[in-house]
Amino acid sequence: LAPLVAGLASCSDNSADRNGDGQVDGRERAAEMANDAFIPMQAGRWDTEFTFKDIDVPSLNKAQKAKIMAKVAEGSSSSSCLTEAEAKNPGADFFGGRGADNCVYRKFDIAGQNANMTLSCNMEGMGSVEMTMRGVLGDRQFNFDTDVVMRLPIVGKVKLQGMATGRNVGKC
Repeated sequence: LAPLVAGLASCSDNSADRNGDGQVDGRERAAEMANDAFIPMQAGRWDTEFTFKDIDVPSLNKAQKAKIMAKVAEGSSSSSCLTEAEAKNPGADFFGGRGADNCVYRKFDIAGQNANMTLSCNMEGMGSVEMTMRGVLGDRQFNFDTDVVMRLPIVGKVKLQGMATGRNVGKC
């Protein structure tokens, strides 16, 4: 569940997907940031934390839901180092947390400090995750409302709502 979480909010459609293939690659993200007055993030160590306020799994009781939300948040929260180059074009692994190497951006819209991103992640035999993140991205912090839909083999569709927050805490 680690590749699950994090994100961003904006007003436009998926204009960053310039070639129309349904994925926003690194070049398309860089162009979106350059075109829409993106304020580069500060290089250094970033601490990212996820908290969830709601989970939609009808078959679970309140205590079971709270346990799952805490476990997903713990597995998704992380610290990472952002180089000068990455600060200008952060990858899915930065916003998606540990293990997000199997993730692709489906949407990536930046307008100044407002961002709206959707990441789709494959969890290697354990299902898939789609995260939508909307919020404000600054040079030293970000705050995103996060909607997560996990598709798990035995359980089916699990929906989570929460927040992703990140802040630059200094040098690596």
